[in-house]
Amino acid sequence: MASIWQVTWNKNLYDYKRVIIDYKNGRHTGFIRQSKGMAKMRVDPQIGDDVYISCDKLKIMKCKVVSRFIENEQETRDDYYIVSSNLRHHIRNNILLMIQIVEVYDEPERMLGKRRTWVKK
Repeated sequence: MASIWQVTWNKNLYDYKRVIIDYKNGRHTGFIRQSKGMAKMRVDPQIGDDVYISCDKLKIMKCKVVSRFIENEQETRDDYYIVSSNLRHHIRNNILLMIQIVEVYDEPERMLGKRRTWVKK
């Protein structure tokens, strides 16, 4: 049985509005490399799990996990990261997995973010 997760993005670090616009207009593949974050996890997301992305206190999209976490997967550039270098320096452990956008919400409902990157619902 698939699990449900919440991933929280920081609106001050990530241009989530442009991700959604680009996805809707076919300028984004729909695949996102998502970091594990720095917290210790007892359970990892599995392929096929649902992921709801929250940002700016809103549920902005639904995704599916399409890969397992891969260690030493260095992310060097992210066009949606809001820093001049486009390098996500807060990701220091180089552990990423791939999620695929399933749905973006035109009228997102309220969904408070969490202090951890991944939270199992």
